[in-house]
Amino acid sequence: MKQSFYFTLTLLIAVLFAACDHDDTPDGPSIEDRFGPFELRDSLQVSAESVDFSEGESIFFTAEFNINLDWRIEITGTESGAFQRIDGFGTELNEDNSRWAGRTTALPFFKQETCQVVFTLPGRDDYTDTLFVEVLGSRNYPGTLFADFEEPASNHIELGNFEFELNLPQTGRTEDITAAEGDFYYSMRGTDDVVPNFFVGLINISSTITGETYIQFPTTVPSQLYFNFFVLHDNSPHTIMVIQFAYDTNDNGQFDDGIDETFAVEGDFPLAHTGWRHFSHPMSATGISQEKLEKIVAIRVLLISDNNAQPTPPLEVGFGIDYMIFTQGAPLQL
Repeated sequence: MKQSFYFTLTLLIAVLFAACDHDDTPDGPSIEDRFGPFELRDSLQVSAESVDFSEGESIFFTAEFNINLDWRIEITGTESGAFQRIDGFGTELNEDNSRWAGRTTALPFFKQETCQVVFTLPGRDDYTDTLFVEVLGSRNYPGTLFADFEEPASNHIELGNFEFELNLPQTGRTEDITAAEGDFYYSMRGTDDVVPNFFVGLINISSTITGETYIQFPTTVPSQLYFNFFVLHDNSPHTIMVIQFAYDTNDNGQFDDGIDETFAVEGDFPLAHTGWRHFSHPMSATGISQEKLEKIVAIRVLLISDNNAQPTPPLEVGFGIDYMIFTQGAPLQL
């Protein structure tokens, strides 16, 4: 009886010790693995020195080091200034975590150009690596393009100068600075100082710019159709933009001012940003029906001065617009 008791007690103690025993190397990185001395095992390399994104190609980067670290790849177009950033964590860059298919983190888009690739380890200033990649063709973004102003507009764009308040030398198709996409964009600038009626000028872009009588959309369901456009602004005050879609009311295949019905993209756009910015809006926000979407004959872009806030004499207002494209189901993904 006593021997049986001692045997049971000994067995119980052994079980308890076994339960309290633990692995000296628990799951997850050790302190040394996270904060130990840095050692580079393989420097930055790229899977191909040139890439044609327009053909659906992509590239990836490789590098390896001995400890888990935050890492960052920054890609900059040497001509466009386009910028893409890829962040990650671990001991290596590989095909799964560093692939680049031509997208951009910040406008403008990349173009056919040389790109500088800089690899850094945030928090560690002791390592930087650089290489260059040649882009042979820019990425094709899904959607139905309406206008990107790469070709002269001919009679497809009508300029409305109201009381001659547009600054004509600075209004029109231009490449004076980097466009959001390609080489050209459309600039509008002027001062409402002749007749204080707020309206400075407009452009009426006919659907014939696409080679069609009416705009061809990827879908005519308003809630599923997104209108995307890029706007350039210098953060100067008092600039308002209005975008309208003209419905061919009398079925004559052209825009008739005062006759055709127009639908605005969420009313006025007071602009307060610097550089290029991407805007995207569902067409359902205009209140247009699916039936009327099938007969959109023009897009009108208006430049307005916020005269209620303007000083005397009023300041010049203006913006640039580029890459007007329709997407289905969601906004354009940069």
